[in-house]
Amino acid sequence: MIDFIHKTHPRARSVKIKVDAHGQVVVVTPPRFPASRISGFVEAHLPWIMKVKAKIDLQRPLRPAQDNLTIFGKTYHKQVIFTNELPVGIMTRGDQLFINTIKGSPTQPSQSEAKQQLERFLKQTAEKYIVPRTHQLAKTMQVTFGRITLRHQKTRWGSCSSQGNLNFNWQLVQYAPEIIDYVIVHELAHRREMNHSQRFWKVVRDFDPQFEQHRRWLRRHGWAEG
Repeated sequence: MIDFIHKTHPRARSVKIKVDAHGQVVVVTPPRFPASRISGFVEAHLPWIMKVKAKIDLQRPLRPAQDNLTIFGKTYHKQVIFTNELPVGIMTRGDQLFINTIKGSPTQPSQSEAKQQLERFLKQTAEKYIVPRTHQLAKTMQVTFGRITLRHQKTRWGSCSSQGNLNFNWQLVQYAPEIIDYVIVHELAHRREMNHSQRFWKVVRDFDPQFEQHRRWLRRHGWAEG
């Protein structure tokens, strides 16, 4: 039998069942509804419950393993090392990504130094892709913009100011190019429409016909475009 939470509501006239955002089953009944009948009610709705729970699981944000790192949609197994046999910094070999620190020891490489190196690497990689790609897409879309800033934004993938300046989250570089391009197109579209009207979304669709799919993907990961 599946676990559930039972609640009563004084204005409830019938039994209702729902599955919340965390996959928890909640049954709401009138105050005098017989408790002995609740389990049977839940069991009768089990196929519907499992279908909803499966849908919720698919929509949950994807969280990569701590020792994995994704760059342009490709997942690497991350290893922090300390050795004189390889250059200091970050290198990839196949599906392995090595962070060779300048501090620590062969048995205990510096995790804090590795974190700083990785952040610098992702920022530099983002700048090498996002900046020229934004200029390229702006030319295609026939729009102009001010300056581009790459930031570690906590709640947004990108934004466009009223002055025409663009901000992008440098962590975007971890995602597939088509996802990054969607965010760039989205922000550049604000250079024509500083809103989210139907005209705005038409501009986005003109330059990213699969924008709805890309937008849903980003929503699964918990942040928003500006």
